[in-house]
Amino acid sequence: MFSRYSRLLPSHFRWAIAGFLWMMSVSSSFAQVPQDRVVDGALASVRSIGAEGRGFAEAQAAAKTLRQLPPTEVFRVLEAMRDADPVAQNWLRGIASDIARHANGPDSDALTGYINNRENSPEGRSVAMSMLESIDSESYEKLLTQSLDDPSLLIREMAVAKQLATVEASSNENPEQTKELLRQTLQAARHPTQLATVLKKLNDLGESITTSQAFAMIENWQTIGPFDNVDGVGFDAAYAPESHFIATSSIDADASYEGKHASVQWQTVKAVGTEGKVDLAAAYDKEKGAVAYAYAEFEVAEAMDAQARLGCICANKVWLNGKLLTANEVYHAGSMIDQYTSDCRLAAGTNRILLKICQNEQTQSWAQDWEFQFRLTDPTGKGLTSTTTAQSK
Repeated sequence: MFSRYSRLLPSHFRWAIAGFLWMMSVSSSFAQVPQDRVVDGALASVRSIGAEGRGFAEAQAAAKTLRQLPPTEVFRVLEAMRDADPVAQNWLRGIASDIARHANGPDSDALTGYINNRENSPEGRSVAMSMLESIDSESYEKLLTQSLDDPSLLIREMAVAKQLATVEASSNENPEQTKELLRQTLQAARHPTQLATVLKKLNDLGESITTSQAFAMIENWQTIGPFDNVDGVGFDAAYAPESHFIATSSIDADASYEGKHASVQWQTVKAVGTEGKVDLAAAYDKEKGAVAYAYAEFEVAEAMDAQARLGCICANKVWLNGKLLTANEVYHAGSMIDQYTSDCRLAAGTNRILLKICQNEQTQSWAQDWEFQFRLTDPTGKGLTSTTTAQSK
């Protein structure tokens, strides 16, 4: 009706009435806040979205519902990010950002309170940090100075980046103070790239710390091989050392087994260089189409959650105390520190690690590496060291 007769009204009346009707429609939409059970169902739908678009239609409808939430409810969405898979987290991050953009969105005090509670979702807290940065940079910067030990790895990375910027700005003024800041940062950093950056800066200032030391690589191993891997047959083959380990969670250090060419025994191999890499090509005369096993023991005083982290350019498997943690049949596609990460549980006392590292028959110069780096970390990525020197038994 309004549109039919509006042309008869003066223009300023038309604009006033149009504005009033728009405000009423906005108020009406916010008045229709979904009930708790509807919100819970919508959050569950978004969290359930899967690969190849599975659950997409349901998630799309749920997102529309969640965007009607008032800004004060944004933290409910952020909490739903806890332990969600990356696809669902991206959806929830976008929904939370849309809610926060409403008029009278969460203020600095509300965001700070949510962030300061370290029991809240690590993923949600990191998104809240980004929101805080956009509305109150002073509070954001203040929080970062207190976040080098934050359990949220993303917040910790922000704090480390800030510390590195501080170091960069003051490095020429007081070298000793710069070293101390870098030592603190080295203890706090978890991301491999940031760790490497800190390490380089310390080495440039005369500190003698190797990559292996900084990352707590395990350097001492018992290895055995080569076993056959021509045409990739060895990846799935359970050779005798593997079968024995799976059955007993240990190795027989005095045993001899039939290898690819002859009888083979366990031998000591240590990492070479400063990066903690164990060079199997050197240990086994650049054998191609081969499998080697590596074994180490790791002592901890009490049981704890941990992560097993392997860097390896060849196909590999990792067991801890007889349990398979990861299997990756990939050859010469690149290698980096912490390339393969697996959650695990360390037992109090002796923990036994077995790696299976497979080399193929490629002859190109870039396909000759047959090596690995391995470490155990806490769940945040801090390198752990064994309380005793690893010995085979």
